Amino acid sequence: MTQQLPQEIAHLSEAEKRALLAKLLEKKGKSVKTFPLSFAQQRLWFLYQMEPEDCAYNIPVAVRLTGSLQVKVLEQSVNAVIARHETLRTSFNTIKGEPKQVVAPKLTLSIPIIDLQTQLQTEAEATVVNQFAREEAQTPFNLSQAPLLRVKLLRIHEREHIVLLTMHHIVSDGWSMGVLVRELATLYEAFSRGKPSPLPELPIQYGDYSVWQRDYLQGEVLDSLLSYWKRQLGSSPPVLPLPTDHPLAEAKTTQGGTLSFEFPAEPLQQLKQLCQEEGVTLFMLLLAAFKTLLCRYTDAEDITVGTDVANRNRAETEALIGFFVNILVLRTDLLENPTFRELLQRVRKVSLGAYAHQDLPFGKLVEELKPERKAGQTPLFQVLFVLQNTPLPEFQTSDLEIGGIAINDQTSKFNLGFFLGERDGGLLGTWRYRSELFNQQTIEEMSTRFTALLNSIIANPDIRLKQLNIQTPAEQEQKMKQQQKRKASGFKSFKKIKPKAVNVNQTSLVKTDYLDTNNLLPLVIQPAVSDIDLVSWLQQYLDYIETELLKHGGILFRGFNVPTASDFQAVAEAICPQLFDEYNDLPREGVTNKVYGATPYPADRPILFHSESSHMHRFPQKIWFFCLKAAQSGGETPIVDCRKIYQRLDPKLREKFAEKKLMYVRNYTQDLDVPWQEFFHTNDKAEVEAFCQQAGMQWEWKGENTLRTSQISPAIIEHPKTGEKSFFNQIQLHHVSCLDAEVKASLLSLFSPTDLPRNVFYGDGTPIEDEVVQEIQQLYQEEECAFPWQEGDVLMLDNLSTAHGRNPYVGERKTVVAMGEMMSFGNRE
Repeated sequence: MTQQLPQEIAHLSEAEKRALLAKLLEKKGKSVKTFPLSFAQQRLWFLYQMEPEDCAYNIPVAVRLTGSLQVKVLEQSVNAVIARHETLRTSFNTIKGEPKQVVAPKLTLSIPIIDLQTQLQTEAEATVVNQFAREEAQTPFNLSQAPLLRVKLLRIHEREHIVLLTMHHIVSDGWSMGVLVRELATLYEAFSRGKPSPLPELPIQYGDYSVWQRDYLQGEVLDSLLSYWKRQLGSSPPVLPLPTDHPLAEAKTTQGGTLSFEFPAEPLQQLKQLCQEEGVTLFMLLLAAFKTLLCRYTDAEDITVGTDVANRNRAETEALIGFFVNILVLRTDLLENPTFRELLQRVRKVSLGAYAHQDLPFGKLVEELKPERKAGQTPLFQVLFVLQNTPLPEFQTSDLEIGGIAINDQTSKFNLGFFLGERDGGLLGTWRYRSELFNQQTIEEMSTRFTALLNSIIANPDIRLKQLNIQTPAEQEQKMKQQQKRKASGFKSFKKIKPKAVNVNQTSLVKTDYLDTNNLLPLVIQPAVSDIDLVSWLQQYLDYIETELLKHGGILFRGFNVPTASDFQAVAEAICPQLFDEYNDLPREGVTNKVYGATPYPADRPILFHSESSHMHRFPQKIWFFCLKAAQSGGETPIVDCRKIYQRLDPKLREKFAEKKLMYVRNYTQDLDVPWQEFFHTNDKAEVEAFCQQAGMQWEWKGENTLRTSQISPAIIEHPKTGEKSFFNQIQLHHVSCLDAEVKASLLSLFSPTDLPRNVFYGDGTPIEDEVVQEIQQLYQEEECAFPWQEGDVLMLDNLSTAHGRNPYVGERKTVVAMGEMMSFGNRE
């Protein structure tokens, strides 16, 4: 039972009772011990003064006892633990104006028994137990009355009981609950056998620790700790702009919710292998992953979270029940979109520094930094991350099996808390959130994204944070369906759609349609009668073709009799008599004098989207592709309307590209790219220099046989015939972030960014951010149109408004290219 004041003063107010109790305690002196509060207790004491009815700092634990329970022995064991630990006999009172720990010399607790056997005949056990557990967890403590521990016994069955243990955080922490259950099991085993306590005497009590802590944290020790944390955090870390479902101002209470998930054992072992490779702990890796998730949700590059540390770094404290846990504030910069491996090293450095300076209590840090305080908000951080390595232990006595039960007390001290712990070889994660800020659906989505992120890290820890996958399975499935729909919408879709006739007198000869009614690129023209001569028809209707090309950006001629590359050249020349007959950029095979083989590139790798020759001083307005042989599978030539890309670009980014332009840098190095002799068709360096000067290119000879050139080119252009603006570039073919991770890592281990065979920068030479490139790639992927090639297909593109690429393929593939209407910047040749 709890310590009580005399009945005669029961009518006094709570404040008057406390004052009178303090005087009585002063008089008792010899029988009652008093100690200063530890720094951690001091913080909770002041919070309690402001909100004495708040239950957020109650710690509830439920323990299942299976077997033949001796209730009196259990009660004897509980009281033996109370007698053993002074903190369980401690109340908190103000003495001479200062809050003090007041330790009663003796205190006995009785355990009430609640028989639920009848109730459980009609109700589910989990529901009933959680109801009682929540009621206990949400019943406030009076800190002026000891013990700050409540024990109730729920009888589920004759051989099944559940003990509800509830303690206030000011006298306990997570580690303490493990100590409590372990000692109860040990004492119960001894007492049930009529034996004395086997537990050794404690070397110190919590009050001794409080005195030591205040003596220790002074002078040079305190100054050194404060100096580190001030350097690390500055005057006030930035507030994490985590998107919430409801405004922060509406969060008036600590009402919360929880959501749990499991991460399997096999992928966890792969994460641990990565930990070994990088010399980090599992905590550091999971923290880095969590910060990556927060970065992706918020776009923040300076992220601060709090974490719990047991703070029992002295042997004497390991067996004590008490409030030792400390909060460390971990601030990490994610600037420049690092790879996950790079982030691991940043997190490692921050974590090791924090652990080395963990003796500074969080309350003392807040007191010194004096951050802006907001009601209901934790100072210095808003999100908590904890890797729990002190799970509630399971025991077995001669008569009982003892194990923990998860309960939800429906409170949250932080806006968002993320708790992880190992279980059965895998991870068990629990999200705890303030339900006045977040809906459960939002947390469920966040949980699913975290799992996807971990799997993406396992697959490739060398890609940059903003390229790691965090899509939910539903989102991935939807994206896959969209891609499949686009790819399958070719000739199948075409055959299902009724042809639309053109509106001039050629209707009797051709019919027009679209591969996809949701995408007007490309326009499809097919013969309406047999044996039509495509070249003759084109020569008659050049104005019509030009109008449709400017409108759609691409035309697919399908079903005409075009059997050879020479026939294809005739088709292209019917539209543009002066086809380009000299192509420097890549070593293409000359099929005829004006028709080239496709870009030589591995069949299992995609060629990313690009506007043809947009990185050079000359480029074609029109480009034709001809399918001589379709691949067994894949090999499509996806196309994108770059006018739509321009419209969808962030306006600030559009303005930046328009103002700065692009700088394409190439290093012609033997065996890595096209040799300069082959590109410029000469072995004479003077001729190369003259060509560069005429083309407006900068050049520099590097060593005996390496040439570096840089070309400033526009990124935003206006079509000379329509005035429409378009995003005109080869960023995806040149930017280093678009390389495969292994290739990129290999090249960057050998070359600096400016020494790479190819790279692209803003026109002023500054790097294009990886996240910008990622955004651009995403836009292209969303707007792309791809269709299966059929042999004899001729695809004509307006290169100024339509970009193209090439998908990977299996089997032999033969596609040739022609180009015409060559232009230079601002001028048509």
